[in-house]
Amino acid sequence: MKKKIRIYSDRGVSLFSLKCLINELTLLKLDIDIISAKQVIEDDWQDKTSLFIMPGGRDLMYLRKLKDKGCKKIREFVEEGGSYLGICAGAYFGAEAVEFEKGRELEVLGKRDLNFVKAKAIGPAYREPKFSYKNHEGSKAALLEYKSKDFKCLSSVYFKGGCYFEGDSKLDVIGKYSDLNKAAIVKSKVKKGKAILSGVHIECSADNIFDIDDNLSLMKEEIARTENIRKKIFIDILENLLT
Repeated sequence: MKKKIRIYSDRGVSLFSLKCLINELTLLKLDIDIISAKQVIEDDWQDKTSLFIMPGGRDLMYLRKLKDKGCKKIREFVEEGGSYLGICAGAYFGAEAVEFEKGRELEVLGKRDLNFVKAKAIGPAYREPKFSYKNHEGSKAALLEYKSKDFKCLSSVYFKGGCYFEGDSKLDVIGKYSDLNKAAIVKSKVKKGKAILSGVHIECSADNIFDIDDNLSLMKEEIARTENIRKKIFIDILENLLT
């Protein structure tokens, strides 16, 4: 039986991140399906799924919608041989604990049930420009230093409120914020399965960035310059999770 890639879509998910994911995975001719919190909790989806993707958005909303039962099913899916890709909010959600905007108005702190990576997800990794939930406010082009078993490279990628990871010396870091020298993308074995968490939007093509002012047009141009490398990173991560 051919297995699907499930993309989570429910309250809290960024429509921008969701659109980017759907566009990228469709271009790669991968078999995708959208799954809601209700479906995660009530349906039997695990045996027909190869990869569960949690997009960017609001981690706290994911927690409220999925609750203990939904998180347990996702965790068991990965432990039994499935894969998980968490992007931005999905990366916070897949970490051991979240520390977001600590001491500020939008503060979110707490342990997370998925706990795929023994590390705290701390963010935003860049304090400037100031984070906002509005469209592209607070976004920037981050320079990502990526290294896998097959290649290493630098690429400008879309960043908006994403985390860096703080763990022990065993933390498997495959991507760093080049200027911060902090972990941006990490991976881990989870019993029979595996997980990759990315604080940056590796799924975001410059072609998907609309409704921006003159200041952010420079960000778009910077991301566009290394578009081929970003795509190569995204494909490498997918291959890591699907093989």
